[in-house]
Amino acid sequence: MHWIEEIHRKWSASIAHMFLLHFNVWDTVDGNSSVLEFLMQSPLVSEREIIMCYNRSAGITFPIPSHKKVLLEDLGFTAADTGSMGVDDIIPRDPVAALMLMEGALRLSMPDGNGGFRAKTAVIMDYAETLVPAAELAQMPPGDRTVLTTLLRWARDRQIADLGSPVFLVAENLSDVNRALRSASSRIEAVQVPLPDLEDRQKYIEALAGKYAIDGRSNMRDITVTQMARLTAGLKKLHVEDIFLRSGADVPVTPELVKERKKDIISSEYGDVLQIIDPELDFSNVGGMENVKEFFRKNVIQPLREGNLRRCPTGVLMPGPAGIGKTILAEAVARESAVNCCSLNLARIMNKWVGSSEANLEKALQCIEALAPTVVVLDELDQTGLSRNNSGDSGVSNRLLKRLLEFMSDGRHRGRVVFLGLTNRPDLIDAALKRPGRFDRAIPILPPGEEERAEIFSVMFRKYAISHDLSAEDLNRAATATDGYTGAELEALVLKAADVAEDAGSGVVLAEHIQYALEVFRPTTGDIEMMTQLALKEANDLDLLPPAYRQKVMEKRDRKLQVVTGGTNEGRKRRN
Repeated sequence: MHWIEEIHRKWSASIAHMFLLHFNVWDTVDGNSSVLEFLMQSPLVSEREIIMCYNRSAGITFPIPSHKKVLLEDLGFTAADTGSMGVDDIIPRDPVAALMLMEGALRLSMPDGNGGFRAKTAVIMDYAETLVPAAELAQMPPGDRTVLTTLLRWARDRQIADLGSPVFLVAENLSDVNRALRSASSRIEAVQVPLPDLEDRQKYIEALAGKYAIDGRSNMRDITVTQMARLTAGLKKLHVEDIFLRSGADVPVTPELVKERKKDIISSEYGDVLQIIDPELDFSNVGGMENVKEFFRKNVIQPLREGNLRRCPTGVLMPGPAGIGKTILAEAVARESAVNCCSLNLARIMNKWVGSSEANLEKALQCIEALAPTVVVLDELDQTGLSRNNSGDSGVSNRLLKRLLEFMSDGRHRGRVVFLGLTNRPDLIDAALKRPGRFDRAIPILPPGEEERAEIFSVMFRKYAISHDLSAEDLNRAATATDGYTGAELEALVLKAADVAEDAGSGVVLAEHIQYALEVFRPTTGDIEMMTQLALKEANDLDLLPPAYRQKVMEKRDRKLQVVTGGTNEGRKRRN
């Protein structure tokens, strides 16, 4: 468990004695113990003579009942005191009073066996967001301000630090906790409890398969443990067990059941912000774009497979007209890379409730980290509304953009998280998002040429299992007649030809059917030329362009250079 090792390492090095655990804090660790139970079994907590837990609902509790007596005796309470005073007077439930009692406990010590003293008490406070919510200081009630001040004081208190008295705050969403506790100067270390990785899920599924076996036989059908571990990427162990709980003699665990439950769980956990994708199509289902495919093979797919972190870009911007096939290409890249894939919908992160937008993004980014290595598809990037200059939302979009930029710029994510940004209008995207270090490469996805259109026709007939009796010459003629069509329009044309053939009573598409479809079908995608020019403008490496487009860009650049430098040598001589 890397998170518990991180806590022990930082505590042993005296980096901190207070920790803020967040994200997957309510999951099971080994199928028997929760995260908090596992924490209490660790030497850092279990070796204390007093273990105290606290939340607003239950007040102060003692996982080991005898510890309550030890505490009261150490604090000087006698049997007569405990008999004459009410329980709430001795062990208060109110946060301010409860923290005062816990502070007294944190200052208690016991011999360390080497002539010195060490901490006697460990404190765990769950649902920390209800004690110190993410609100501005001026808007907090006096009691919450006192709690916040007390926790900050504990983190810097030399006596508590010297004893090494461990204090743990627990919250699912880090952004729900007051910002002061999350700052670097607070001396409170935030430790993320991650989602289970592939190996953890695989071991857990093996155990569950035996636990929920029926008549000694596993209830898994048409799916292996390895396949299920892969399909459950992004889920907690509790979610994985939920899938088994919903199975039975009449409902075995199948790929369909896993995908259905995963879709429901991800939707409930992340709303419409994050979607885990299991791509089914690879490059064979993408017609044309050979230069683009070759770029991704060399710079994304092979580096991800081989762990070549240096070669792998942080992000690839993919500008191009609508309907050109950007989304299917992005998912095919993930499929070819054999890594996880998810779609982050930035346009749906915005929420009317204060702090909710930031919490939505933070939770999604934490899940993305847990999925690594992963490809993250950012579709319709120009429609997010995130900007540094948007003053109409109290700075929310600015904060969201800043957090996204921080995440993308984090060098630890290179080679583990690859962002693919899809857009029709790259000119509407904030410049800070497009710079190297976020989107290192920009590769235009352009309308298909004639040869590519002929290939796309073949791919579409294959995709929909449509029988046809079209020669290469027939396909080439159709490709010539569809100059300027996008991939989506070529797909619609093939489906129209199939309908024409079916209406004519033919089981296969003939040349006459596709010819008729060409006569009646009209492309509807607008502004293709404008969006193509915008995409070409974003290209930061001419090697990424098809030869025909590369030549056009170079000629345009040369003409602009002539204007800047004053035209020909003769012209410059005359002016001089």
